[in-house]
Amino acid sequence: MNKTVVVSGLMLFSLFFGAGNLIFPPMLGYTAGQHLWIAMLGFVVTGILLPLLTVIITAYYDEGVEGAGNKVHPVFGLIFAIVIYLSIGALYGIPRAANVAYEIGVKSIFPAAGYWLLIVFSLLFFILVYIIALNPSKMAATLGKVLTPVLLFVIALLSLFTIMHPERALQPAHGKYIHAPFVSGLLEGYFTMDLVAALAFSVVVVNSFKYAGITDKKQIVISIFKAGIISSSLLLLIYLSLAYMGGTSSAHAFKDGTDILTYQSLRNFGSLGNLLFAAIVLLACLTTCIGLVNACAEFFHKIYGKISYQRWALIFSVMGFCFTTLGLETILSLAVPLLIFIYPVSIVLVLLSCVQVIIKGRSKYLFILPAAVTLLFSVLQIIAEQVGWFHGFYNMLPLSSLGLAWLVPFMIFSFIGFIMDRVIPASRVAA
Repeated sequence: MNKTVVVSGLMLFSLFFGAGNLIFPPMLGYTAGQHLWIAMLGFVVTGILLPLLTVIITAYYDEGVEGAGNKVHPVFGLIFAIVIYLSIGALYGIPRAANVAYEIGVKSIFPAAGYWLLIVFSLLFFILVYIIALNPSKMAATLGKVLTPVLLFVIALLSLFTIMHPERALQPAHGKYIHAPFVSGLLEGYFTMDLVAALAFSVVVVNSFKYAGITDKKQIVISIFKAGIISSSLLLLIYLSLAYMGGTSSAHAFKDGTDILTYQSLRNFGSLGNLLFAAIVLLACLTTCIGLVNACAEFFHKIYGKISYQRWALIFSVMGFCFTTLGLETILSLAVPLLIFIYPVSIVLVLLSCVQVIIKGRSKYLFILPAAVTLLFSVLQIIAEQVGWFHGFYNMLPLSSLGLAWLVPFMIFSFIGFIMDRVIPASRVAA
């Protein structure tokens, strides 16, 4: 395994490992208790394997996010890609990560600070993001050789101290993890929304190999598979450590994973605990924002080349700064409907692309029908979230309580689309 693969694998890990990935596993472990390992198995399926599959499939087709949507229709593909990059970029992903870095990594150290500290922090944060993202050919080296090892060292330090000196044994599960630990873990990994990020990050990783002089498509796919294994192995190790950290935490009134990590940092390192935890959060959010700015700038430069990559990187850094100053609560309230709309169809397009690799022949309706019905049910969920009387009707749909009302219609219409592609003559489709 050559140096480029290892560095790219470390870079991919750092891109995926943001604030959400840091705080989900500890709370899962705390709630799942003795069912921790079953719950983590579900979490791994949607939080690691599905994003890994997305990176490999996107690299295999070498078409990026737009290519996945083009299988439905070229216009849909372009609109879908723009919405994806805006949602994971300036409108949600970038400002969310920056805000979490501020709320957990800075504000926790200076609790009396006012709004101006957010302004100053955001300005410095995005200047650093822009400087590193400015040269994409060197980004893999910056993240893979410098920031990722530091991030891994800090997380490993906290994890090892906790594992070697657990506060208590795993306790009985409570809440949703009592009767359905695997499904609950599955949904927890689903809500990380790493699959959407993977659609964009795959392009970043592909470009890192191209910058290294690898141009053969087959070799790139093989290299990305190896880099993905490195990234996934690190994510698995970190997730299990963080979950165990939560599972062995004493019975305090923890409201989320942030509380657990702060508590364990203070328990193991005393007054230095806040600084350690702040360093973890800042590094995790910084590496994610760098990757998102790079991915967004690469995409928009591709579709509108009159503006240089460097100028697009500046645009997204400035937009990230502006949206960050709105505050985390405002960003989350504005972004939730958008994410409900795009995430299910993103999963559908990735899964169908995997099916297309296995089966041969035409796949026109295999993509159009499931994508259309999934978008319909996503719209219904958004309406149900906003309109009280419709909420009761929506809850009658299978799996709606889990936010997966689209799943059964997707499977049904995928089968119908598969049959139609083999029954309807190609000449009629072309006509």
